[in-house]
Amino acid sequence: MILSSLKMVDTKMTVGMILSLFVAFLASRAAAEQVPTIMWSSQSYLHDLLPARAGHSLSPIDLQHDYLDTVIAKRPQLIVLFIQDKLSLDDFSQYGDVYDGNSNGGLFSNLKSSMDRASSSLVLSSELPASPGLHGNQVATYLQGRVDGSVIPVELSLTEIRTDGKKLQLDKNCLILVRLPPAEGSIEESLKRNNDIIGSVIKSLPKELDFTIIVTANRPSKVSVVLPSHDSLSSGRHLLADLDAADDTSHTPHTFINATKNDSCAVYLYATDVSFKVSKQSDSGQFEDKLNLTGVVPASTTVTCGSGTVELALKYSNVGNLKNLDMVIPFDVTKRQWSLGNITLQYDYQSDQETVKGSDKLVPKFTATPRKMSFHCDKPKQFRELSTDKDNNTQGVISFQGLQIQPVDIVNGSFSNANECVGFFTAPIWMGLLTSIILTVILAFGMMMIMSLKTMDRFDDPKGKMISINAGE
Repeated sequence: MILSSLKMVDTKMTVGMILSLFVAFLASRAAAEQVPTIMWSSQSYLHDLLPARAGHSLSPIDLQHDYLDTVIAKRPQLIVLFIQDKLSLDDFSQYGDVYDGNSNGGLFSNLKSSMDRASSSLVLSSELPASPGLHGNQVATYLQGRVDGSVIPVELSLTEIRTDGKKLQLDKNCLILVRLPPAEGSIEESLKRNNDIIGSVIKSLPKELDFTIIVTANRPSKVSVVLPSHDSLSSGRHLLADLDAADDTSHTPHTFINATKNDSCAVYLYATDVSFKVSKQSDSGQFEDKLNLTGVVPASTTVTCGSGTVELALKYSNVGNLKNLDMVIPFDVTKRQWSLGNITLQYDYQSDQETVKGSDKLVPKFTATPRKMSFHCDKPKQFRELSTDKDNNTQGVISFQGLQIQPVDIVNGSFSNANECVGFFTAPIWMGLLTSIILTVILAFGMMMIMSLKTMDRFDDPKGKMISINAGE
């Protein structure tokens, strides 16, 4: 009975742990697709608004109607909107010293001190709008169209605004729009610089006016991206990375191409390693050189969309000895799937040893991918050469590592679930099959041994004569 109770308790604990991990995983995934919207006011009306529930995010419509409209309705007051390029709730946990009760807020010290002095405050989590990377701009547009007073850009100093009655209307709602500078250098340096700007703007606000301050961002600093390694133990092969395909993933070099023409015509390409190999056969021997294009921003990026086709054109200029490289990546798109066409290369390589000019067409060995999925492959197979400039005996080959690409149906500015390039029988599958076969053989051998056991066909009866068994039997 005791053992049974212990087993039941152990089972409940195991189920509870699994559910807790699952909920934590879902919460982390959800937080990665959202941007924070933080409000605080010199008035107490924010306390009357519905606080955000844990793990719950607001749609852009809910944010506008349930919160921003209430802010606009409180007049007269000064509305100050700070828009940061990238910000996530995780940044406050990582850089705000939230686990130290005596902390001044870390890299968000001015924000924390202002919120502590405010009469009311709210911390909300907002979903990204349909147009990726435009959450803060959407909030600004909504407020600009509804305030009845002046809209004042941050370029004007607040001292000038205060002394000029034509610019600051004290009897109406005025909006001060502060677009914080985009990230440069490390995340810590960027957050510290923006914190100083927020502090200086808040100190310059007129003391006699009521105010509401809103801090938000255009996009999250962390979103879901497929892991570049099959060996990583992962939550569904995902990690937290920058919206620009992990633009700050452990500060490792990478390439991310965001070629967006409009909402229905865009191509995303991410790779942990991009290299271009050029070679030329001459009378003096074979010449080869390999150039690393990882992290190199193309001189131009264009995408064109037609009926059933999408074409990505990249142009690299003056990368080491590579003077020019034009690469065209076409995609064939149907109602159900898309596939990668033949890649066209035109290159001009000049060094002290050799000058190589030529064009090549490469055939990728990629499988067709369903339309609403991206393609991901850690180590794509070498492109097969289709044609080479035989007159000059030149050859150019582009190669990718940790490649993820998607030319259609990009939603919320991030890759869709990935179609992996792994074959049907991968190493883990073979290991599972072999283990199952070995265990099946052992089980079959044991069953055969049990079935080969024979019982006695005669038994001793105490009421009868004693059974005598000959030694020969």
